[in-house]
Amino acid sequence: MLAPETLQAVLRRLKRGPLVGADAGAAVAYGDDVLDRLLPHRRPMRLVDAIDRVDVAGAAVRGHRTLAAGDLGFAGHFPDTPVYPGVLTVEAIGQLGLTLTHFARRRTTDVPADLAPAVVRATHIHHAAFLAPFHPGDTMTLHACVVDEDMTLVAAGQAWNGDVLAAYTVAEVYIDE
Repeated sequence: MLAPETLQAVLRRLKRGPLVGADAGAAVAYGDDVLDRLLPHRRPMRLVDAIDRVDVAGAAVRGHRTLAAGDLGFAGHFPDTPVYPGVLTVEAIGQLGLTLTHFARRRTTDVPADLAPAVVRATHIHHAAFLAPFHPGDTMTLHACVVDEDMTLVAAGQAWNGDVLAAYTVAEVYIDE
């Protein structure tokens, strides 16, 4: 469990700017084939399209998801003004954060061909905030970083819509090893 002062410091960091700078870490181009090795999720529940930057030293990663009108959640949320559900935004951030179980732990950007996804269980969402909506056609630029790792992995993340911080969260998962 995060100490309240640690959580407050992380929340301040999330509001200051993107977690992964334009030149941080290494540029990568990881799509479906690599994501299938890093994440246990499959479409339509895999909510990350690609990873484009991994900062091993900063234990952080950046990726994206382009939203289509037919995506999970838009049909009934809301019919006349479709808005991507906040819970799915948190899920997308969380899925990107799960890739850190590989990148941060192994301190590499390489993803071996025989890698299998870690078995994880979400245990706690410490905080989530929704500041701006996502609509069909928008691209969510997702950022995630490790906050703490012990018995669980605590990760912080952001979802940007262009230059606008649309959502941020701090969540925790148990990694079954």
